[in-house]
Amino acid sequence: MKTRTLAIGAAIVLGLAVAVLFVMAWRYSNDLLLPPRPSTLREQRVFAAGPGWVRISRDHESEATGTWALEWPAGCGWVDSVRSMDDTSVVRDYRATRGTLPIGDWVSVRGVSKTADPGSLFGLPFETVDYPGPLGHYPAWFVPSGGADTTWFVAVHGHGASRAEALRTVGTLAGRGATFLVIAYRNDAGAPRSPDGFVHLGATEWQDLEAAVRYARARGARRVVPVGYSMGGQIVLQFLRHSDLVREVDGAVLESPMLDWSAGLAYRARVLGIPPLVVVPVRGVATWRAGLDWTALDQVRDRAPLPVPVLLFHGAGDRFAPIAVSEAFYRAHPREVTFVRYETGNHVEAWNVDPATYADTLERWLDAHHLLSAVRDSISPPAPHTRPTPGGRP
Repeated sequence: MKTRTLAIGAAIVLGLAVAVLFVMAWRYSNDLLLPPRPSTLREQRVFAAGPGWVRISRDHESEATGTWALEWPAGCGWVDSVRSMDDTSVVRDYRATRGTLPIGDWVSVRGVSKTADPGSLFGLPFETVDYPGPLGHYPAWFVPSGGADTTWFVAVHGHGASRAEALRTVGTLAGRGATFLVIAYRNDAGAPRSPDGFVHLGATEWQDLEAAVRYARARGARRVVPVGYSMGGQIVLQFLRHSDLVREVDGAVLESPMLDWSAGLAYRARVLGIPPLVVVPVRGVATWRAGLDWTALDQVRDRAPLPVPVLLFHGAGDRFAPIAVSEAFYRAHPREVTFVRYETGNHVEAWNVDPATYADTLERWLDAHHLLSAVRDSISPPAPHTRPTPGGRP
């Protein structure tokens, strides 16, 4: 009788553990598969401000070296050099972009304002266009070159981000006469939903990039360079591996790319302190719900030569996409990939930690591969910060 009672108790405990594990796996699979909800803007408090400066609460983000967006619901601006700091606050140089600083209220330090567009952030002329794709019509920002150059950069944002993620690159190259098509893809606001309503982590979204490349070529682009951030990097590489239009592109730029989703999930779990045993059920639940093929989402294992030269930025402080995967990708493709490692900053923050070095590195690579001919001053605001190390093996 006692043995039977113990067996029943053990079965109940095991059943509860499995149920808890399933609930956790379902929750985290939602983070992967469902279009993200808008994030809050309540990380830092504004204590005071004056001409050219702002005092905000001190934390890891607000004291970081570099150039950062300061965003609140009704506006945004830029913070630059740190003037001073104490135990609770940081005083930084501040440049207004839109709206009035909410003294006493909350703001958020970000890589770029999610609500910005090329006009509000840099005063660039642009229009919102629709490009036709496999699921319907998709919105995109078209930022013309204003010159004779016919290179189009097709920018692809990452998971949970918006088109604004690309604005740092837009601002850097607009002064060089580059044309940009900053695209939305399936499940973005204003874009068609995927047939099952799920994000497929790049496995299907590359078809929308393919449609954007077709759109660019049809409208006069002589050279096309996809630019992918985070999951956008996976989308770009899926396109390079699978699209019949790969011959229509001339190079690619990746920043903090999510090149192997399995490795990325395991890494993110370690960063957040999530038990590693949760990762396998998350993958299993995501596969069951959305039919994901995790092997196909690993770009490192594919050793076939890349069809175009690739410039890859990745930061050692990235807490989302593991830099070790980008290093392995570079080692697998040393002839095609130029790898740029920067030591500070988090995910997709190469521009933020040093705008001047980012611009110089990007423009030198483009010039070396004859991908941009117009020579004019960059409008990206320079800042004398720690320089990353471009080029050689990690």
